[in-house]
Amino acid sequence: MIRCLTILEDGFEDTEAICTIDILKRSGINVTTVSFNNKELITQSNHKFITDSLYSDINLDCFDFLFIPGGKAVFNSLISNSEVSNIINYFNKSNKYICLICAAPMLAGKIGLLENKKYTCFKGCNENIKGIYTNKGVEVSSNFITGKSMAYSVDFGLEIIRQIQGKEQYKIIKKQIFSE
Repeated sequence: MIRCLTILEDGFEDTEAICTIDILKRSGINVTTVSFNNKELITQSNHKFITDSLYSDINLDCFDFLFIPGGKAVFNSLISNSEVSNIINYFNKSNKYICLICAAPMLAGKIGLLENKKYTCFKGCNENIKGIYTNKGVEVSSNFITGKSMAYSVDFGLEIIRQIQGKEQYKIIKKQIFSE
């Protein structure tokens, strides 16, 4: 079974997280949501959300890829959390996929991991990232999958499936969610 670690904190962007998680689960991927200090979170739109676990209770070796949505959480807590940088570095050194959408690519950009890589993100969040900003809806470069904004959440989730599970599984899930 493929396992995804999803990092959430207060102020995460609802649609980016929940839509992507839903698409991954439809494809049979086991998604574990974690937070650092509190399992009960408030989304960017003031909805309550309970994570599966606290980060301190998990083992990174058990996960095949990482997903972090954007939202106010990136600016309010994740960008200054050194453990987030350590986690991203771990997945990068392990050559595992790192999936970041909206403001979240700033987390990899801050530690120089997008240098010489194509990426996309929310307009204005690219200003301090050394890399090749494409402004596309979804971008894949090496082991990074980045999404531009909430509006691209479905495309982002599907691209994760295509990269991790292959083109056939991508087609199956796309057909299901588009009712084709």
